Amino acid sequence: MRKYNTSKSYEPVILEKLHQVQLQILADFIKVCDKYDLPYFVVYGTAIGAVRHHGFIPWDDDIDVAMLREDYDEFCKVFQKELGKEYNLLTPEIDGRYACTVTHIQRKGTKFISEASQDLKCDLGIFMDIFPLDYVAKDRKAALKQARNSNVLGRLLFLSGTAYPVIPYKGGKGRIAAYVCWILHYILKLLRIKPQFLYRRYVSTVTKYNNTFAKSEYVTSFEYAGGLKDRVKRKELFPLQKVAFEGMEVNIPANNHEFLTKVYGDYMKIPPKEEQVNHMPLVIQFEGEKAIYGM
Repeated sequence: MRKYNTSKSYEPVILEKLHQVQLQILADFIKVCDKYDLPYFVVYGTAIGAVRHHGFIPWDDDIDVAMLREDYDEFCKVFQKELGKEYNLLTPEIDGRYACTVTHIQRKGTKFISEASQDLKCDLGIFMDIFPLDYVAKDRKAALKQARNSNVLGRLLFLSGTAYPVIPYKGGKGRIAAYVCWILHYILKLLRIKPQFLYRRYVSTVTKYNNTFAKSEYVTSFEYAGGLKDRVKRKELFPLQKVAFEGMEVNIPANNHEFLTKVYGDYMKIPPKEEQVNHMPLVIQFEGEKAIYGM
């Protein structure tokens, strides 16, 4: 059972350089979205940072944006033409070695390998996360099944890439969970179940109600276990609002306060040091520079 350190602090100069690369990714992403009229908005920690700090949360080391699935699909279609020279788009569909549901835009010529991602065989660079939002089933039982199945498939997808996920338990319960994950990883290997197969099943599950009368007025990101709880009404996301973020402007949803409160509670309160988590990399490399190991 691996022990992960998610609250280790960066050297300030390294974190600042990382932020500058991520801000460039975000700026280039926004240009494409504006060009093709594709609504996006920052979410999760980035949305908190935007309203609480007018930029990054001081210890945060990633950027999270969301789009409705139809806008996400259009962005993926034009990605190579507009951004392919300087960036890679990473999903298990594009690179079968990537075992994660979250889409990455990665800067070419960089590396960002965290403790949680160290077993993945694909190229991992400094990135920005994109979360497509899908419709929740209208029927409660169907919605629960949709959330349960997507959660199981997402976990299996991650386990297909590593035997050592982050375990949110300690003591005996944590050791049992770690052992079960290890077994499942090697069962998937034995059965030759690839990340790409699991990802396709996952996408089929989360998009099942996008184009049917069985969809509800709610959308969510099914990338995490709380997706159903954190669902929001599609119409309440709009009109998008502009806020300052590190000297630029980004979009937040109209119901940003309600959404962040639902997910985090009192999100304007600074959490204690032990809860100030990040993705501290084992290896980080900036474009044109030597890699830094063992941060």
